[in-house]
Amino acid sequence: MQEVYKKPLTETEARSLRAREIMSSPAVTASEKTSIRDIAKLMKKHDVDAVVITDKNGIPAGIITEGDIVRRLVSTKRNLWFVKAGHVMSKPLVTVGKDAMLEDAARYMAEKKVKKLCVVDENNKLVGMLTTEDITKNAGYLINLLEEVIHTGYYSALL
Repeated sequence: MQEVYKKPLTETEARSLRAREIMSSPAVTASEKTSIRDIAKLMKKHDVDAVVITDKNGIPAGIITEGDIVRRLVSTKRNLWFVKAGHVMSKPLVTVGKDAMLEDAARYMAEKKVKKLCVVDENNKLVGMLTTEDITKNAGYLINLLEEVIHTGYYSALL
């Protein structure tokens, strides 16, 4: 059996919240062939503002948000009866691994200018959704961590 070296975690990394711990799961999904009308019904039924579009293998391919529907369809006066998810979804999809640290996920969201990250496992299968709201709910943790880092002088761990 081959031995695989794993870098020891820093103290900050060991205590950090992971995406899998705060994500919403399961994420609401639909296929690329789903009608926009049915996407809107899914949003209402599950009280969400986004649906992840998956391919035939269950791999996330795109996302449709309420904003996408308004900007790309309603504002252009397109006939919503015949539009399919595959025509409207935002892609490429921005994803993060389930073991990503909360700080890294928040930084990545800001860098990519997105409000939602699809959380995937090692096989790129969708396991949940991480939103700015999830980050905000856990901001107290980040503030406490930052205060501790400032007091102990170990600020380079967050850079």
